[in-house]
Amino acid sequence: MSGEVRIENPAKDTYVLRNTSGKALDEVMVDLARTGATSQDLPAGMDLAPEEGVEFHLHHHGGYHPPASMHVRWQGGPEWVEVPVS
Repeated sequence: MSGEVRIENPAKDTYVLRNTSGKALDEVMVDLARTGATSQDLPAGMDLAPEEGVEFHLHHHGGYHPPASMHVRWQGGPEWVEVPVS
């Protein structure tokens, strides 16, 4: 888990990746391969200011279940951090 970012799920296919670190995070990415879904607007190399959030959508296929967590990384941070979806 990480106190640097949070992933919110305000609607069925809609997610918000939010920077909760209190500092700018550069090159923020979500690992799509571990979600079991597809997306055309997944954060990939974005810069996020403190408290800034970016909305993205995961597209479900067949028996897909929404993820309970996603893996995120950013420049200068750990390789991949598992972040729970809230």
